[in-house]
Amino acid sequence: MRTHRILPTAALVLVLAIVACSSGSSTVTGGPSTGSEGPGPSPSPAVTETSTVEPTPAAEIEDGRHFVFVKRTKGGSVTFDLAYLLTGKDAAQAAEDAGQELPVPNDYFIVNDNPKLRTVAVADGAQIMVYDWSTCCDASTSISFDDFAGYIASPTDDFHGTLSPYWLRVQGGQIVKIEEQYLP
Repeated sequence: MRTHRILPTAALVLVLAIVACSSGSSTVTGGPSTGSEGPGPSPSPAVTETSTVEPTPAAEIEDGRHFVFVKRTKGGSVTFDLAYLLTGKDAAQAAEDAGQELPVPNDYFIVNDNPKLRTVAVADGAQIMVYDWSTCCDASTSISFDDFAGYIASPTDDFHGTLSPYWLRVQGGQIVKIEEQYLP
């Protein structure tokens, strides 16, 4: 009698394991069902990229000026990693706390200990200032958001895109200014 209880229990555990493994998958394979077995489960919009509609992002950061590493642009928004650019005594203390070199090279230290990415909409007419690295660092150049998005997607020797940090000015929940930060 005991084996009769083990087999149904083992079968139930196996079925639950299969269901658990298949429900955690984010890949949809195959197309719609065409056989007589009835319609199969329809993929959720979050699983298929082509059916996902992204609303305009709400501001994920308070108004003010913020030091960031831009990760990507999409539509009229910027996704970034917030960091802190410290100088002087603050830089020395943060470097010492992190067990890094003292004195800090070039008198700055960047703290970036939170991997959270934030997405904020860019206001129409936002000012974007970047360096043309072919002429180095004497003056920054004003560019359009479309050009900025192109450099973020594909950095060049002249425009570093994601290879440089930036300052974002957020006002009214939108980015109104983006300035590339020169670092020696």
